[in-house]
Amino acid sequence: MKRARPVTASAFNDANNKRVLLAANDLTTSTSSDPPTNADNEQQPPPLYRAEGLLAVHKPLTWTCNDVVSYIRGILVRDAQSRGGIQQDGGGGKSRKRNKPLMKVGHGGTLDPLASGVLVLGIGKGTSQLQSYLEGDKQYTAMVELGYETTTLDAEGEIVKTMDWNHVQSIDSIRKVADAKFTGKIQQVPPLYSAIRVDGKRLYEIARNGDEKESQEVEIPTRDVEVYKVEVENTLSESVIKSGVVDGKRYREAVKEMEDAAAATAAAEEAAASPQEDMRESNDEAIAGKNKKKRKRNYNKRTEKKSLFDESTVPTVQCDPSTGTTSFELPLFTLNVSCGGGTYIRSLVRDIGYELDTVATMTGLVRTKQGPFLLEDALKKEDWSADKIYEAITRIE
Repeated sequence: MKRARPVTASAFNDANNKRVLLAANDLTTSTSSDPPTNADNEQQPPPLYRAEGLLAVHKPLTWTCNDVVSYIRGILVRDAQSRGGIQQDGGGGKSRKRNKPLMKVGHGGTLDPLASGVLVLGIGKGTSQLQSYLEGDKQYTAMVELGYETTTLDAEGEIVKTMDWNHVQSIDSIRKVADAKFTGKIQQVPPLYSAIRVDGKRLYEIARNGDEKESQEVEIPTRDVEVYKVEVENTLSESVIKSGVVDGKRYREAVKEMEDAAAATAAAEEAAASPQEDMRESNDEAIAGKNKKKRKRNYNKRTEKKSLFDESTVPTVQCDPSTGTTSFELPLFTLNVSCGGGTYIRSLVRDIGYELDTVATMTGLVRTKQGPFLLEDALKKEDWSADKIYEAITRIE
């Protein structure tokens, strides 16, 4: 057996120095000439949002608030995809886990389709701030007509009540009623056509389901609201007119023409139906089925009224080019209302009509202010682009 040689100090130092030199050479080589690793190549992906926060957009007539939210979200999703913030994998900008939109966009207070004006949107983290806008202060300008009341308390509904209004002889008489009875903290019954829930159902769902008995029997709870100021006038400003105010009379006339044309078409189609088809449908089961189809058509007629017009065809009040405003005579007048959250202007108009011993309907509505956001600052539809949306955002850090 061979004996191992003893390691001398000089040999140990030589070996150690060699290892140090080799390690240094390896380090130099890896930082200068070796190809980079996957970790070196990894870069942070572009952010989903360029900015997060709140902004005000102008809601056009005939659009629902959800229409606006979906449209804006689509713009931002396409922008994020173009920047690589969302992978274009066919997911349409939705989360694979929950099938929900990856990009958070919401609104802070509903406006009806036949209303226009300021709509506050939350983008990303801004959606968490929207509740304060639902509850916060708002300002509206409403167009009102005395003498009739509709199912929806606006121009979209069917007329269900008419009353004489000629005893209301001046705007001043309406002002006195509004100041005395409808400023400060008041109680209000919301419209049947509203998003309030009763027994787990939204009121508009009850109203539109075709069950008249259920609609008549539903108990709508009274709510406390606060109206800071009501101004009764006979003019509309240029900015409000340009926002879009439905002309109630022309709107009703246009709807009647469409309904008459649809009825004439339906009558012609029924007359053209073959006698054999009528015979086949004469048994009780067929009659029941026919009635069911008729109810379904009536339901569609009620629920699809909002799509009769688009923003370019809906009849609106026009501005007098000589004055930049438009003035009215009774039975038409306007209301400028400053109020707290939860106030329904349609209900306010209805109640003013009752106090005047007549009935009234709100024919047009513009939201002119919501929180700090004003009508003139709201981003108009022609400016809805990713760049301008992000520029308009009040950031939430």
